[in-house]
Amino acid sequence: MTFPTWSILPTTADIGFIAEAPSLSELFSVSAAALQSIRLGLRPSEEFPAKKGANFTISIKRSDRVDRDLVSWLEEINWTAEDKASVVHVERLDFSGNNLVAKCLIQPAEAEPAIEIKAVTHHELKVSQLKSPSGDVEGFRARVILDV
Repeated sequence: MTFPTWSILPTTADIGFIAEAPSLSELFSVSAAALQSIRLGLRPSEEFPAKKGANFTISIKRSDRVDRDLVSWLEEINWTAEDKASVVHVERLDFSGNNLVAKCLIQPAEAEPAIEIKAVTHHELKVSQLKSPSGDVEGFRARVILDV
């Protein structure tokens, strides 16, 4: 299995994605890139804008469920990108106690968004472990639907 990756998830009305990564922190980072790529009109095979920009920290309070934390994280990424007309690059993301803390770079977007993402939904939301044939955890997968 090649990590990390994301792909478009066909839905009937909105748009979604499936992200995979070897760790939860990388899954959250890949999901942030997927959301912003969709917002910018980029396909999974297209390169995300180059990393540059000013240092920026995002911190959110964790809940008792990783899927809810993923929604809160993606809502924060979406809000930041919309509010600042920017692209957010996740440099490092840590689950620290009761918080998720991410060190990021933020840069102005070079073009207007292709799609307005109104919300990250709980509809069909799923975060799961990927297991090897022997039962060992070898990664994580997220299924996310975005309201556009």
